[in-house]
Amino acid sequence: MVPLTQGNSWVIGRGKDCTIVLADRWSSRRHAMIQRLDNDDYYLIDLGSRNGCVLNGQMIQVPTLLKTGDRFIIGKTTLEFRTDEAVSTTPPDVPLALQPTILIIQPPGIQVQIWQELLRSQGLEVIVESGQINSRRIISDVVTVMQRNPDLLLLDSQLETPDIGNLLNWIKATYPRLRSFIIDRYDNHISPMQRQWAVEHGAIDWLPALPDENLTMFGAEIAAQLRRILKALGRTKLEQEKLAVALLNLQLATNDDLPSQLLSEYVNRPPSLPQ
Repeated sequence: MVPLTQGNSWVIGRGKDCTIVLADRWSSRRHAMIQRLDNDDYYLIDLGSRNGCVLNGQMIQVPTLLKTGDRFIIGKTTLEFRTDEAVSTTPPDVPLALQPTILIIQPPGIQVQIWQELLRSQGLEVIVESGQINSRRIISDVVTVMQRNPDLLLLDSQLETPDIGNLLNWIKATYPRLRSFIIDRYDNHISPMQRQWAVEHGAIDWLPALPDENLTMFGAEIAAQLRRILKALGRTKLEQEKLAVALLNLQLATNDDLPSQLLSEYVNRPPSLPQ
């Protein structure tokens, strides 16, 4: 039994920094989060895991209300949620650090996987949604569960047709303090005209697609993109060593010479930095 009383959120995964650590190689390092509201409702949120979260036999796509007796699967581990057995696992004298949270809405693929690994290397919480359902609903549900705006949105440039302008206008009208970037999946160069268009519709900027191979060779370009994100969050320092480890992990994961069944092992086992 893992008790949940003090605090408002608990991260579940294989990483040692998670609140609930699973000895399950099929789970992601930061796989899912349980979030508690002021009314004592608990929600299960997938954090962009590789194989998702299955709740009562159904894959969840949005933050989902938990009820006593619900069973959910993380990797190959089955957990049961019970509110009547909740007690604290956090010492009362330990303050809970609230990390900036970034919501990415982008279809599944290598680009979104790279983004979430890079952002997490800088100590940021990342929630990933595919955008396969209504993007407005996704944003509203996340705001409801978090009881605040995400600190930043990263929105795929092709979320809506004919363009993403209507979604940006809706965000500006509905959540005027919610800031966003447009991110591209295909174009490695964004023209000044496109960037200006994004700003005029309320976005901070329009970012080009990340390199999807030979990532370590493009470290400077990737660092520049990350710095734009960090600057928007009020951060001035880029964690260079952590970024280097993330790039090496991603390089291993995207190397075609590696058998596909070994990729999850390499992605979650950081290689040693050169001495």
